[in-house]
Amino acid sequence: MSGIYSVLTPIMWVISWVIVQFHKFFSLFFISNSGWAWGLSIVFLTLVIRAALIPLFVKQIKSMRAMQVIQPQVKALQEKYKKEAERVKFDPVRKREVQAKQQKELMALYKEHGTNPFASCLPLLVQSPFFTSLYRLLYQVSNEKTFAFMTTALVLSANQAHVFGAPISAHFGTSEAVLRANGSSVADVKTVIIVMTVIYVATQFITQRQMIVKNSSPDNPMVKQQKTMMYFMPIIMAFFCFVAPVGVLMYLLTSNFWTMGQQFYVLRNSPTPGSVAHQQHLERKAAKASKKGQPAPVEDKAPSKDDTPIAVTSTGRAKPQRNQPSRTTKSQRTKR
Repeated sequence: MSGIYSVLTPIMWVISWVIVQFHKFFSLFFISNSGWAWGLSIVFLTLVIRAALIPLFVKQIKSMRAMQVIQPQVKALQEKYKKEAERVKFDPVRKREVQAKQQKELMALYKEHGTNPFASCLPLLVQSPFFTSLYRLLYQVSNEKTFAFMTTALVLSANQAHVFGAPISAHFGTSEAVLRANGSSVADVKTVIIVMTVIYVATQFITQRQMIVKNSSPDNPMVKQQKTMMYFMPIIMAFFCFVAPVGVLMYLLTSNFWTMGQQFYVLRNSPTPGSVAHQQHLERKAAKASKKGQPAPVEDKAPSKDDTPIAVTSTGRAKPQRNQPSRTTKSQRTKR
């Protein structure tokens, strides 16, 4: 573990500096030892980190769109090599060759369309070192140890800061003696952590469900996997919440509310074509155009191979235009 913490040390230095700067600012308006001063410092630290991750979020959205576009090709590739793998299932060497060939073609397809199946996890992976570093920093604070820009005076001040009666450095298993020394109790800490965990799990579940229900096209084969993650991830994170300090829970909650705001923007302004959110987006545009007396906007749609050109007869009725060679009449040949 010491090796992991040594890797996180530079990030912990940055986090401690940012928190101290925000604490100086909020101490101008609140008591420096209060939960307001320290709590808002953690909230704004989270906002700074999430704002820095906006380019990754944009890349994530583009990658998810590209993944949906190439899903039919991915499925065809899987079906192709599934048959080959079935034929050589009793030959381990040939089977590995088929699997390697399939993987190579799959990676080439992803590269061609500029996407990656792991791009959707990128923002979460990038955030991991930050809240792990914050967890370690608050652990140091709870043990009254100084680190980087967290001087002895600031450590003592942070230990006195309470959020709804719970010290920001306390976690679910903090001993009663430590909590009593900081002017708190086990009941206060456990109540605050349970309430924050419930809110965190609920907001995460709602966010993921909205993306699946409103921003997925009906023919997207990845929906099943997304539904599994929708139920699986909140449970995993709930266990983490019970070992994390209150300050880290504040980070996670703030991050969740930021994600919900980003999701609202995507669903309203840039939904996935063919999704429920996209249909609602078109309806809003049509209603807006109607109020201005303009024609309703037409949805941009790539022509399908099944689309049939339509012609209009002299009677005004539409009829299919067959793809037949044009015939030259006798009068036309005479003119030529």
